[in-house]
Amino acid sequence: MGPMKDELAMIAGKITPGIDNTPYIHNALDALTRDRASSSGSPIPPGGLSGHADDYQAFHEVSGEVFTSPSLTQSEYGHNGAGHVQTTLRYPDLGIALPLGPDAAPRGPDPSQAPAENGPRRTSNQWMTVDRDALQTIDPRGRTYPPLTYKPRILRLLSMCSLVLLCLLMIAALVFSNTFSDHNAGLTPYPGTIYSGQYFIFRILPQIVAAVILVFAQNILTASLRILPFTIMADEDPRERYLALFQSLYPRSFMFPQLVGPWQVVVFDLATWLTIFTIPLQSAAFTCIFVRDAWIWAPSQGVAWVLVGLYAFLAVSTIVLMLFWFKRWTGVRWDMRSIADLIPLLSRTNTMHSYARRAGLEPPSDLKAELRDRWFDRLGYWQTNDVSTGGVWHAIGTSAARSDHRIEPDGAEQVKNGNYDPSIGSRDMSNFAAASSSYLPWCLHDRPLIGFTIVTGILLIALIIVSFLPQTRLDAGFDPRLAARPNQAAFSAANFLYSFIPALLGMVLFLLFQSLDLALRILQPWGELARVDGASARKSILADYAACLPVQSTWRALRNGHWRVAATSLMAVLFIFIPVLAGGLFMALTTPEEAVRMFPSMPVLGALLAFLFLYVGSLSLLLPRRRQFQLPHPVTSVAAIVSLCAADELIQDPAFRAVQSHHDLAARLGAGGDDGANESTWCLGLVSGKDEHQLSVRRLTQFTGKRMRLTSSAVV
Repeated sequence: MGPMKDELAMIAGKITPGIDNTPYIHNALDALTRDRASSSGSPIPPGGLSGHADDYQAFHEVSGEVFTSPSLTQSEYGHNGAGHVQTTLRYPDLGIALPLGPDAAPRGPDPSQAPAENGPRRTSNQWMTVDRDALQTIDPRGRTYPPLTYKPRILRLLSMCSLVLLCLLMIAALVFSNTFSDHNAGLTPYPGTIYSGQYFIFRILPQIVAAVILVFAQNILTASLRILPFTIMADEDPRERYLALFQSLYPRSFMFPQLVGPWQVVVFDLATWLTIFTIPLQSAAFTCIFVRDAWIWAPSQGVAWVLVGLYAFLAVSTIVLMLFWFKRWTGVRWDMRSIADLIPLLSRTNTMHSYARRAGLEPPSDLKAELRDRWFDRLGYWQTNDVSTGGVWHAIGTSAARSDHRIEPDGAEQVKNGNYDPSIGSRDMSNFAAASSSYLPWCLHDRPLIGFTIVTGILLIALIIVSFLPQTRLDAGFDPRLAARPNQAAFSAANFLYSFIPALLGMVLFLLFQSLDLALRILQPWGELARVDGASARKSILADYAACLPVQSTWRALRNGHWRVAATSLMAVLFIFIPVLAGGLFMALTTPEEAVRMFPSMPVLGALLAFLFLYVGSLSLLLPRRRQFQLPHPVTSVAAIVSLCAADELIQDPAFRAVQSHHDLAARLGAGGDDGANESTWCLGLVSGKDEHQLSVRRLTQFTGKRMRLTSSAVV
C-alpha cells in the first residue's frame, strides 16, 4: 500500500490551504449517486439500496486508515468549451477519475439542495448487488435464482468426514501399537527373514496408508484454493475482496505451504504440508527389538507419538475447514472447472473495458498493476434500478463503474471510421511472438526440465551400477556406520536414518513431478486453442484437467486423445510409491559372523528401480512440443484467464448467456452428446476487426477460419 499512501501525500500537498473542499465532495457524491428513477417516482427494486453505496468509503479503509473524503487538487480544475469550470473528483487508491459536469462546478453548500431531505440518489446505470436477504425476497424458493453456495464434492461433509475418519483410525492404530507394545514387550515375533508378509505389514503398509491420507488432503487443499478466489469475490466487504481476482487458483508447489486466504485455509494448508513428513516417519515407525533371546516387532515410541501429533493436527484442521465451507456463500452456481465455465460470468459484466489490450504490440506487463481498477470486483447477483434493463443476473461486476465503455486500442478507431489499413495487422503480427507469447512455467523451461531429466537419468544409472556391481552389490549388505541396536524406546539410529532419508528423497521426487503434472494439465487446453485449426470445445475450453481428481484427469485425457496428459497424470499418482518403497528398502540385520549390516529387500528394490525408470521416461515425455504452451502471462488467476477471454464476439456469444449449469453449457457448445457432430471449434488468436489487437479465445467459424490461419502462426 506504499505507492497509494505516497500518492495521497502528494495530492494532500497540492491542496490550496484555507479552502474547504467539503462543498466539492458533496456535489461530487451527489452527482455520483443521482438516480433518475427516484425523480420519476419509480420504486426501487428489492435489494436495490442494500448494498452498497458505501463501497467507496470502504475502499479507502483498505490501507488501514480511514479517509473520510477524497482529495481534490488545484491541478484538476479546468475549463470546458463553454467556459464553465470543469472539476474532477479523483480516488487515488483506485486510480478512478470521476468528471463532473458544468452544473457540478465548485460552489458553496446550498441548503435547498441538501440530500438529507430527498435521500440518496443513483444513476440509472448504477449496478447494485443482490445480497442474500434481497434474493430471498425476490425468489424465496430459489428456483429461478438458486443460492450461490455450490461447493465441489470433495469439500462437502461426506468427503471431509472421510478424511477425519482416516486420521482418527491412524491415530488409534498408533496409540494401540504403543500401548500394547509397552505391556507386552513388543507386538509379534520376527519371523527371521525380510521376505515375509510381516515385512510388508510393518515396513510398507504404513506408508501406503499415509500416502492415501496425503493425496486425499492435497486434493482437498487444491479444491479449496480453486474455489477460494470466487468465494472471496462474493464477500460483501470490499476490504475482503481486495485483489481476490488475482489470487492463484492452483497451488504453486506442494513442497512449500501456500499460506493464502482465510486462517482456516491457512491452517489446513500448513497441516497438509506437515503431512508430507508422515510417509518418511511411517517408514521408520516399526523396528525389531531383542526381548528374552528373541527378536520382536515393536513401534518406535518417539516416532509413533510424533505421527499421532501430526495426524491429530490434520484431523482438527480438517474439521475447521469443514466448518468453514459448511453453508458457505461461494458466489458460484456450479464448479468453475474450465475456461468455458468462467465465460458466462462475463456475458453481462460491466468490467470488460479494463481488459482491452494491444496484445500484439505491448510487451508482457504486470497484470495486477495494469488492472488496478479491478482490485475490488465482486461476484454475485446484480440488478439496476433502470426498469428498462430489468431482471437479476449472475456476473462479475462492480458497483463503482458507471458504464462499460471499452477503451479502444490504437488502430481500432480507424476500423470503426472505415480508415483501416490492412498493413497495420501484418505489421503487428511480426512482433507478436516475441512480445506476447513468452511465458512458460519455470518447470517447463528448457534448462530446468532438460537439466532435471539428465540429473535423474545419471542418478538412476549410478544406482543401478552400485546395486549390481560385484564390488558394491547391495544384496551383500553394507556397514551402517551408526548404532543399529534399538534402545528402550525401540529407536534404532541406523534403521531411522536409512528409512527416513531415502523416503524423504523419494518424496522430493514425487512433489517435483506433481508440479510438472499440474503445469501440463493447466496449459493443455490453451495449447489446443493455439493450434492453427483450433480445437473442439471438449478438448479446449471445456477441458478441466487441472480441476480433476488424479485418476479422473487420466480418464478424461484419454477420451480427448491427450496422451501425454493422461500418462503424466497417471504417473504423478503412481510415483507416490517411490517414497513408500524407498522408506521400506533397508533394514539392519545381523550376519552369521555377528556383524550388523544394512540389507535391502530385493523385491522392493526391483519395484523401486522400475518406478525410477518410469520417472525418467515421463520427464523425457515432457521435453518435446512445449512451444504451443507459451502464453503472454500465467493463466492461474481469474483476472489472467479473463484477460484472454475479452473479445467482444466471445463475450456476446449467445452460448454463454443465461447458462443454468455446466451440462447446459456443454450442450450449447455441442459437447453434450458422445458423437460430437455439432461440436463447436475454438481458438486463441487475433482476428481483423475492431478488436484485432485483442488476443482472445474465439469461436472458429468458416468465416474467421481463413483469417486465423494468417495470424495464429504467431501464437503457435
